[in-house]
Amino acid sequence: MKTQKNSNRLLSICCVALFLLALPVSAQLGAAQVRLKDLVRIQGVERIDLVGYGVVVGLNKTGDKDIELAKRTVSNLMKNFNIFIDSSDISSKNVAVVMVTASVEPFHRRGDRVGIQVASMGDATSLQGGILLMTPLLDPDGKTYAIAQGALVVGGYSAGVGGPGGSTETKNFPTVGRIPNGATLKFDHDVEFIKEGKLELVLRQPDFTTAQRIAEVVSSVSHNGSVAEDAGTVRITIPKDVLEVGLTSQFISTIESLRVTPDRRARVVVNERTGTVVLGGEVMISTAIVAHGNLTVRVGSTQGVSQPGAFSRVGETAVIEDVQTEVVDEPAKIMVVPRTTSVQELADVLNQLGASPRDLISILDALQNLGALQMELITL
Repeated sequence: MKTQKNSNRLLSICCVALFLLALPVSAQLGAAQVRLKDLVRIQGVERIDLVGYGVVVGLNKTGDKDIELAKRTVSNLMKNFNIFIDSSDISSKNVAVVMVTASVEPFHRRGDRVGIQVASMGDATSLQGGILLMTPLLDPDGKTYAIAQGALVVGGYSAGVGGPGGSTETKNFPTVGRIPNGATLKFDHDVEFIKEGKLELVLRQPDFTTAQRIAEVVSSVSHNGSVAEDAGTVRITIPKDVLEVGLTSQFISTIESLRVTPDRRARVVVNERTGTVVLGGEVMISTAIVAHGNLTVRVGSTQGVSQPGAFSRVGETAVIEDVQTEVVDEPAKIMVVPRTTSVQELADVLNQLGASPRDLISILDALQNLGALQMELITL
């Protein structure tokens, strides 16, 4: 009887293994453009953000100069070594108070090391050459999750002597630095992302059509049910055989390799401040007539002197302003914008108008108000 159970279990393992091995072949039949792992994230598998407050020492007179926070921090730090100094007696310029941040990826283990970012809080001019003293890093719940310490790597510098008669030169941001592998984690990260045999995929760009396509391609290979709950969530039921034999990770790896064609909205993103225009590929323009011209108004001002004649006793010397106004009205270009179906066609038409990026923003806005631009116009 026991032998029969073992045989059945072995057969079940073999069937599940064959099922998983067959998934990539099936997935390739419906392969599209984007891997599933690039479109979604697994609910519950999230990174942890850490933050801490510390002190950087060893600066060459580039630390905080006149800030009460730095003095009190150093005074409190010395108390840990049974050295009591009043904060008013501290005048060192080789110390800077900083904020320390880190992002920890999921599935980490105690003792793992992660990189950290260090940024000055006070009026320090540079953190170059500094060393961060032991700093506790807190998680969002206020628990000490990691300990940070080490020498900073600063991608910039500040040199020279300021003040009268001096000059300084600064490159990049010397008040911000990094410490590679500068923090040691104190806890394991046990993630519970499978609940009641189900797995939730969260779309990075919520869309009903994309969610439905993901559900269909997963269902076609898993044969165990996949449902698009809304525009941002797809729920997958993991086969019982996979759960029983502990092949969940292999199952998820196979699901992630599936390819889906994501759907997207037709959008135009414009930035008036920089004159940047980005058009999506799903363009639909109705026929319209566009008249575009440039009106340039130049106003110039020069100053002159008005003074009375020689030996005249009437009048006073005065400064007068001479204003010249010039108006240049360039002939407007009139062009029929045909019904287009690609970004290239639209770009060719608008390029013939000779419009600048900022003029293009106005034209696109007018086309949308007319109803000829079948896209969502987003301004930054």
